[in-house]
Amino acid sequence: MSDKELMLYSPQQLPEGFRYPQAFVDMAASSSLPEIYPWWFIDATTETGKGLFSRRQRDGRNLIPFAKVDADLNDIACFDGDDTSGNPAVLMLILDESGRNYSFKNFEEWLAFAKDHAAGIENFLSSSGFNN
Repeated sequence: MSDKELMLYSPQQLPEGFRYPQAFVDMAASSSLPEIYPWWFIDATTETGKGLFSRRQRDGRNLIPFAKVDADLNDIACFDGDDTSGNPAVLMLILDESGRNYSFKNFEEWLAFAKDHAAGIENFLSSSGFNN
């Protein structure tokens, strides 16, 4: 778990009417970010957070980046900035030219996927003797 509060993009930066999912807001404010390597959460106040935010409409969608995966995928998890329900879909911004396309119903579904992905890598490393 991280011991630092995750800073979110300000209401002035967000599309009009957009609301973060409450579970994400609570998690960010609590400083209890799950360990989900190779995924990591994007802090809006960092240079990385600012840079990724500037690329958020690169493919024509209105995206709010919140997490990135390194290693095997190198994708950015983003909230659908056009969704004003408070429970937006998670749309993936694919940075390579692979043609891959995937998304999640909401933050909870994405988080379950990220935890499973992280556990799979952890299991692989453990069984391969890399994680002693």
